[in-house]
Amino acid sequence: MIDTGSRAYVAPTRLRVPRILPTFVSRDRLVEDAVGRCRLTLVCAPAGYGKSMLVADWATRAATRGEPVAWLSLHKQDDSPYEFWSALIEALVLAGLPGRTEQLDGLTPPAQGTEPRFVTKVVESLLVAGVRWIVLDDVHLLHDDEVLRGLDILLAELPPEVGLVMACRSEPSIALHRLRLDGSLSDVRGKDLAFTDGEALELFAASDLSMTADAISDLVGLTEGWAAPLRMAVVVATIGGGNPAEVVASFDGDVRAVIEYVLTEVVHRLDPELVEFLYATCAPHHLSIDLAAHLSGRPDAGALLDRLCAANALVSQSGDSAWYRYHALLRSCLLAALARRDVDAPARQHRATAVWLAAHGEPATALRHALRSGDRDLLNHQLRAHGLHMVLSGRGDVVREAVASHDSLVADQRVAIIAALAALDVSDFAAADAWLSAALSRDLPSEPTYAAMLAAAVVQRSLAGGDVVAALQDSAILDIAMTGDGDVNLILLAHRGPARMRTGDYPGAIDDLEQALALARSRRFDQMVLETMSQLAGMTGSMCDFNVSLDWANQAIAFATQHGWRDSPRLAYSYLLAAWTAFQTGDPLAQKGFAELGLRALEGVNNVEVEVGVRSMHALATFEATTGRDRTEAAETFRRIWQLDSTDHVSPALISFSTPQEVRLALAVGHVDWAAEAAARVRDQMPGSAEYTFLNAQILAATGGTRDALAELGPVLDRVVPAHVPTTVVHAHVLAAALESSLGSHVRAFDALRKALLWAVPNNFRRPFIDLWPHLEPLLSSNRSRFGPAEDFVTALLTDHADPEDGSIGVIGTLLSARELDVLHDLPSRLTIPEIAQAEGVSENTVKTHIRSIYQKLGVNTRSAAVRSARERGLI
Repeated sequence: MIDTGSRAYVAPTRLRVPRILPTFVSRDRLVEDAVGRCRLTLVCAPAGYGKSMLVADWATRAATRGEPVAWLSLHKQDDSPYEFWSALIEALVLAGLPGRTEQLDGLTPPAQGTEPRFVTKVVESLLVAGVRWIVLDDVHLLHDDEVLRGLDILLAELPPEVGLVMACRSEPSIALHRLRLDGSLSDVRGKDLAFTDGEALELFAASDLSMTADAISDLVGLTEGWAAPLRMAVVVATIGGGNPAEVVASFDGDVRAVIEYVLTEVVHRLDPELVEFLYATCAPHHLSIDLAAHLSGRPDAGALLDRLCAANALVSQSGDSAWYRYHALLRSCLLAALARRDVDAPARQHRATAVWLAAHGEPATALRHALRSGDRDLLNHQLRAHGLHMVLSGRGDVVREAVASHDSLVADQRVAIIAALAALDVSDFAAADAWLSAALSRDLPSEPTYAAMLAAAVVQRSLAGGDVVAALQDSAILDIAMTGDGDVNLILLAHRGPARMRTGDYPGAIDDLEQALALARSRRFDQMVLETMSQLAGMTGSMCDFNVSLDWANQAIAFATQHGWRDSPRLAYSYLLAAWTAFQTGDPLAQKGFAELGLRALEGVNNVEVEVGVRSMHALATFEATTGRDRTEAAETFRRIWQLDSTDHVSPALISFSTPQEVRLALAVGHVDWAAEAAARVRDQMPGSAEYTFLNAQILAATGGTRDALAELGPVLDRVVPAHVPTTVVHAHVLAAALESSLGSHVRAFDALRKALLWAVPNNFRRPFIDLWPHLEPLLSSNRSRFGPAEDFVTALLTDHADPEDGSIGVIGTLLSARELDVLHDLPSRLTIPEIAQAEGVSENTVKTHIRSIYQKLGVNTRSAAVRSARERGLI
């Protein structure tokens, strides 16, 4: 069973096709011949032209035909990716066929930005759910670039069996021209929506208003068929008996006149108790019976709302639900009039709405009403009470909006801490630094919960490219006990775990993250579930437990796929670990695939460990998959990544895994200087370590210092120098085996190989053998049947690497000298040996000696083969 995804709250009224009133005039000519006739129908006209009701009529008929329609009435707050996709998914779930919406309901939108794979997952899921039509009303409210980009992707990916209808006052900034060119777009404009004489006559007749044909013709001529004044004339005539012609004439084509008439000719003609009820309940965009009762103090609020609907007073009910909606013109007019009666009344009503919504589990909507109330104390209270919860649930945008609108709020240290966490959630480091500075400028919070949150924020900021060890000490996060608040415990554990890893405390990191995962699951914070799974993959991978690491990575990838997050930055770490495991276990295709996915998900990552790791893995995968100059460029890219200052702040494990590969790549393309740079860097980062010693041995082995390399390896093999990761010792034993074999010391070579296999076999750790395959293959082959429990592992290695063209490059004693490289660069030319000697300023015999050495080191015996091999290796 798939868990329900985490999404923003969406009022039910926005998800139901508006009810068609008995007095409604159907526009058959448009419903039957224009709407729904193409892949996209765009109903675009100014306010008051009847767009929504036209589409509602069409949608009602489609649903009656058995065609599931997902309806979404957009609001201003939908102009952010999380809000928009939350609302759309809720609409799709509601419209889907019974028993087929589980996949849709499991989706959680990205907290920010647009992820193409998420949109693809939405499309796949709505097809499973059997949705036939999607209706988006008031699309003109969407301006955010990421929302519009997502809408473009949705349009591009929707299959022919799913249609989209959009109603708007102005065209959205999406790629409509392509659809027009290929005939996939049906346009319905203002001129199409204009009432005909016959439709206007039917409109008045539906309300039992008798009008002559000439009067109707005059009205239609005066309004040019504009629906708003015609309908308002009906409302005014019905409620107060006014002259429809006079009503319409007073509008003069200006929708602002409609607003004025709402008060004078609609509201004030109602019973006084209904008028007062409207004034008391006009702040919320959507109104439940309970909220209306709370605001008005009327226990009969439901009955009053039904009376307003029956009176055609611009109040509508959402289908058969207990939610109601006041027309936008009615709300605006009521709030303005309320302020004229009592300047503080709207603010009080927003405040009461905010308090009620917060108490009923809608903190984000509550916070927006608190903003409109102008009550700084209420806003401060709601941020403190619900801010962290909103950040963890992916609603940090509302927190950032609130703080940005009231700069004085950060004077409260507790609000500054929450604001910093909200900024860190979207990698807004400038804002996070400003708010952290404000929080740290005062004494540490006395409340344990805020002390824990501040420590978590300080450490999280350091993980994005700071001094993690210093942050651990300054924040004292390791000494902070669990609080009584689950949200606070989660944020503390989720960031303390990765910080522990930077200090080498892997068991402590795993314990923290396992607790964080349990909390995130129990509180249904899906994004934190994914993040902690990815971190657990990283921790176990850093401990060289490749099987467990891959299992965590696969769990994270499956969880993200279920929620439509294949490109989420929170998944980048899992892709890195899956790629790294594939690399260590000898699966180049999987390595390349996961490396590309990791790079695609990297945008928005705020963890230097993940960023450096993903970019390094992608360069490594590129090196393994290419030849020639591309291979040299990949090695150079790897080198540039590790020359960045930020690499001083990654974990010892990442350094230990990556640098031997950096050295191998550098030596493979003939750059001993690059290799020496890498070794010097590790000497400074991890002095006295087995990792630094092994790198020196690598370089010595490649430059012909076989005995010196063995001497260098001695302390590592004897465990005299400490190793940060066990794979370093395995690499050392494998290198020692190859070196001993090259000296003819076959007993020592076999002993070193046997010791390497003790750890490599249970972990399927093939990488050291693959790296030195040309040197190890004869040793493994000649000792077949001597490896005991490791025999199957050795057999698999020999079978999988039986192809002599598999691209493995050994570097023991094969590094070309500077002089040999000079001669190698002349070999592709047509120069003869005497001409090469003259060009290089050496004797012919010296050139011949260099060429023989080149042939031997490249494993070839002709000039053309040497040129071909050198090009494949990126040496020329």
